[in-house]
Amino acid sequence: MKCPFAAPLIRTTASCRHAHEVVRRGGSEFDCLSEAEHARCEQVFAGLKACALAASDVEDDPMLIPHSLLVKIQSGGLIGLQRLLGESDADGRVADIADLVTRAAANFGGADRIPYATLGEDMTSFKLQRRAERRR
Repeated sequence: MKCPFAAPLIRTTASCRHAHEVVRRGGSEFDCLSEAEHARCEQVFAGLKACALAASDVEDDPMLIPHSLLVKIQSGGLIGLQRLLGESDADGRVADIADLVTRAAANFGGADRIPYATLGEDMTSFKLQRRAERRR
């Protein structure tokens, strides 16, 4: 069960109590240790991705979606969820992805009822770190 929010975990701007780092040929990835949490995170990621792809006018095709857009969806989407819950963190960190996703779903009556359209700006305005910035 591959984590749908691996980018912020890799960048260490987020953590998750259910994430387990696995090193594969292409580098580090994260697997989820909880089937229920993985399903909820997948549902939230799908909602975020649908909103961002529509706003970016990009087709939902793994060969066409730029990696940078996926990072913006994952990182900016989580920051947007924090904002919706009134928990904006100035440094853009997420203490526990599973907890955030669970609380957001509970707050709106289910993961399918989160107002994803209001998160579009959070995702599109998310600033990616440049390689030189990451090395510091």
